[in-house]
Amino acid sequence: MPALLHTLSRGVSHEVRFVEVNHLASLRHPIRAHGTLQFRKPHTLIMTQSAPHKAVYRIEGNRLFVNHSERGVPVSRYPGVIAIVSGFEGLLSGNYALLAHDFKTRLQGTPQSWRLTLHPRLAALKRALTSVMIRGQGARLVTIKTRAPNGDFSDMHILP
Repeated sequence: MPALLHTLSRGVSHEVRFVEVNHLASLRHPIRAHGTLQFRKPHTLIMTQSAPHKAVYRIEGNRLFVNHSERGVPVSRYPGVIAIVSGFEGLLSGNYALLAHDFKTRLQGTPQSWRLTLHPRLAALKRALTSVMIRGQGARLVTIKTRAPNGDFSDMHILP
């Protein structure tokens, strides 16, 4: 696992385009979103969403900022966000200790075609998230699939 993370932290583009389809139990139809994700070392993740509506979500350290606001809210209010951020940060910074602290990890496949499955360890994360499955090819992330206990799920495709 650490060898794969080292490869990812060196090779993965820290800004990628994505298409995401969110299936929410409370809605009849899925919500399709697209935009960019950007990771800035050491602890900043920025999601710029172009559709279905324009929005910018920036997480710096333990604070979430929405649409260029300077007044962030604690990320601790959103356990699902914490899980995704620590997963991204662990992958893109090569920090296996961070991943192993927050998740039970299972890596399958070869360096050319791999799948990393994350199951939350902490009770607060388990209430928001059942699993995260990340698929990649070499140093390229391909998909990120998240599952929630209430049946909601999201499939994010990272565009080449």
